[in-house]
This record gives sequence, structure tokens and C-alpha cells, in this order.
Amino acid sequence: MAGWTKKTFQADPVTEFLPGPHLGRLQASFMGVVILALDVSGSMSGDRLDQARKGCQRFIDEAVQDKYSVGVILWDHGVSAFTPPHPSPNNARDMIASAAVSGGTNIVPCLQQAHEALMEQPAGDRVLAVFGDGDLGNRQQAIATAELLKADGIRIITCGLGDESAAQLDVISTENSEAPRTATTATIAESIASMAGGLVRKSYLS
Repeated sequence: MAGWTKKTFQADPVTEFLPGPHLGRLQASFMGVVILALDVSGSMSGDRLDQARKGCQRFIDEAVQDKYSVGVILWDHGVSAFTPPHPSPNNARDMIASAAVSGGTNIVPCLQQAHEALMEQPAGDRVLAVFGDGDLGNRQQAIATAELLKADGIRIITCGLGDESAAQLDVISTENSEAPRTATTATIAESIASMAGGLVRKSYLS
């Protein structure tokens, strides 16, 4: 009864063509790109920064493992340092390792830098992951700037240190969770690393 499986199929040889000029962009459309934005304002000094570095390194490694190019923004009242997304984790890891605290808090320049950098990357999924321990700075301007990222299809994942900071950052997030992602002083590393769980690529990327 299973004789139908013994049929021999024949077909003409497959014709091979050289890759076209848009192959790279097509391949990139099945990949992801993420920028990890770490708050390095003055209040992040001491053990907070040490724990944040550990969490960021874990985030970077997990993102790269999941085929995301990773960039880093160190932000305070401006952009303290920036390295653009790259498939290799080396530049991102080096920047996190060199992070030092200074300045106040204003997330708007960070959002603007991330928007420009992410839109320069051909990718099927663009993500900004933000960790902070304070407020947004200019709240209304931050919300308006975040809306520009969202309009371009950029997802924003946030994690704040303490309930107040988490609630502040949550207003720019695109996540639809019941409660903001919140870290405590004892869980900074774990909470930052857990943001990598938000890099759930859409079905056509899997």
C-alpha cells in the first residue's frame, strides 16, 4: 500500500544565479538590531554602576546569540558615549566596561541618537532597550520624541530602578505588560539582562 513512496522524481537541474545587489538588505530584513541605553548619571555611581555593567554584558551576549546587532548609548543629560550597532559584541562590551558616571538626567538626546542610528540599519526588528534610575528629564518632550521612534516601527523596552523610575520610563515603552519592568538595588544586573527577553522577534524573523 505504501508503494507510492517508491516513485522516482526527476527535474531539470537548478539554474544558479549570482547574488543580486540587494541580497545584503534582504538578509538583514531577517535579522534584528538593538541599542542598549544605560543611564550613567551621577546617581548611578558605586555598586549601581558595577551591577549595571554586569547586566548589560549579559544582555549584549544574549542579544548577539539571538542574531541581533547591538549598539550602546551611555546617557545622562545628553549622550555621554555611543557605539553603533554591530553583529560582533566587542565594541558594545568595551563601551559598557568603560562606562563612568557624570551629569544629570535627560533622555531626549538619547532617544534622538537611537532613532537616527536604528533607522540607518536595515533590519526586520529595531529595538531600543533603556535602563535608568531616575526620571525622563523633560517628560513631555521625551514622550513626543518616543512617539517618533514608535511611528517608524521601533520598539522601546524599559527598566527602571525602583517603582518611581520604572513608572517614569514606562510612559515611553511599547510593551503591553501589566506592570513596568522594575529593578531593585539587589537585582540591577538580573533586571537589565532580563530585557533581552523582550527581543522576541516577529514570526517572519523566526
